[in-house]
Amino acid sequence: MQKTLITTIFLSLFILSKNLFSQDNKMPSNFADSIPIIYYRNHIYIKGKVDSIHGTFVFDTGASNLYFDTVFYSENKFSYKNIKYGILPGAGTTPPKVIVILDTVNFLFQNNNYKTKIVPVLKLKPVLGDISDGIIGWKYFSNKALEINYEKGYLKIHSNITSVNTSGYKKIFLKQNNNKFFLPLKIIINNTTKVDGEFLLDIGSGEDISFTSSIAEKYNLDKTIKKKVKYFTNYGGVGGKSSSYFFISDTLQITDFILEKVTMSYSIDKSGALSSDKYFGLIGNGILERFDIVIDFKESYLYIKPNDTYNSKFELSRLGFSYVDRHKTIGAWIVTGLYENSFAKINGLKIDDKIISINNIPISQIKYNEQDSFFDDLNNIILKIKRGNSVTEINIKLKKYDSNR
Repeated sequence: MQKTLITTIFLSLFILSKNLFSQDNKMPSNFADSIPIIYYRNHIYIKGKVDSIHGTFVFDTGASNLYFDTVFYSENKFSYKNIKYGILPGAGTTPPKVIVILDTVNFLFQNNNYKTKIVPVLKLKPVLGDISDGIIGWKYFSNKALEINYEKGYLKIHSNITSVNTSGYKKIFLKQNNNKFFLPLKIIINNTTKVDGEFLLDIGSGEDISFTSSIAEKYNLDKTIKKKVKYFTNYGGVGGKSSSYFFISDTLQITDFILEKVTMSYSIDKSGALSSDKYFGLIGNGILERFDIVIDFKESYLYIKPNDTYNSKFELSRLGFSYVDRHKTIGAWIVTGLYENSFAKINGLKIDDKIISINNIPISQIKYNEQDSFFDDLNNIILKIKRGNSVTEINIKLKKYDSNR
């Protein structure tokens, strides 16, 4: 479970059209030994350069290619000439119209240079914050084995799985379909409801386990889960608005490993990626970060081994709202979503409010690597917010989620 559960996004594989994605990317002949990552609010970021412009890109197994953020694209002097537009389905309910770069784009991180085409330009900063300049998808690592160490903060690319020390790891077959990877999970939600199915391996998601609305309806989760909290956002991925319910399940089983009292959610969207009936849902970094993992893209296997965070307690957010850090571009943290009946919502906080200080501390002084723990020892917070041309303060009590059914 992510430490604050405040960016519930799902960036799935983006398909504009068969014609746009019919070209093959040119893969490099060698790979660097390891790649430093920034693990920020349950997302993996890689620093790199696109056509000599520095940027920070979120790694996403739900995506296959390279993607730019709109602000990153507009504020830098790119000279692409071959530009088209397309419709981009994603996690929200309203697929946006986006720019697609058809020229060759060079992407460099470490000593590896990639050449690719078909690069969509998305509104990523409103969903992930200023840190995100784009997305790097899994196809850059195809035919390789990718080692991910969340605790030590690195990726390591191996030419094949035989060069990885997999002693102590459990091996799980990944079913591949439409450039996505799925693994089997067994979930006991409560005494009356058990779910056994295939879930999307989505390292681009900061969530734990998310059920699609189709599966939620099939298993009648609205009635069988008594204790839950509704969440709604205008930034549920690139597709916009999204709604879901969060709850705590009894157990989650991944191969031989069993996690207890696991935070999960189920979507109530009627359209978008989280309404699909093709799979049960997704598994994100909130679960995966508890393991050292290796993905063998060539043979479609996932290897997992518990790390020191494996037994950490799962907890839902005490804030009652979600936000993204936009202090560099907008000068504020932007409220992106609210939990129903939370003190934040009851006391008047609204989506798109701009938080400029917390307990009289300007948000610019709260470093990105301190945000996860900033609220840990607080029971009340005073938010100074800007809404339109007015500035006001909202007092919010931080309430622990009661998991008793």
